[in-house]
Amino acid sequence: MRIGPLLLLLTVLLGACSRSDYRVIHRGSWNGRVPAPQGPVLLVVETPRGLFSLDESALRKLTWVELKTVFHPEEKKGTVGVFRGVWLSQLLAELGYPGPSKVRFAALDGYQIAVEWRRIASYEPMLALYRDGRPLPERYGPVRIVFPYRRLKPDPVAYNAYWVWKLHRIAVLP
Repeated sequence: MRIGPLLLLLTVLLGACSRSDYRVIHRGSWNGRVPAPQGPVLLVVETPRGLFSLDESALRKLTWVELKTVFHPEEKKGTVGVFRGVWLSQLLAELGYPGPSKVRFAALDGYQIAVEWRRIASYEPMLALYRDGRPLPERYGPVRIVFPYRRLKPDPVAYNAYWVWKLHRIAVLP
């Protein structure tokens, strides 16, 4: 066996393992066309190409995943929840920005935070719309960012600020 095919096989296997925290519910894509909202807008994404208003039906056309993880420590310390939603990385890729320099998250309550994409990308944050089979409680929804908490070792506290709940807007920054 040549080194090339072996290296390719190893890359595929490692790539498959990297998302092992998640269970894929269904695979999907917009296939190059961002759907127009049919219902209430849950999330607005601002890119250099313009603003994209997304409702739940648009998000449901992307790959949906489920993540069982410990809650954010300020919420229910040590409690495990099952979250459902989409990978943030797929959303950005579908909009033409698979590896932005920075992203800024803004919540309905006025909270904002910007982060270099490379700092969080490997943790594969998701945009959750459901927790334990139900829409997110009003206090945290309709959209929130969730991380596979066990991956944040050795310092999960450094990432607590990025668990944005009541997420309403994402800006892709140059």
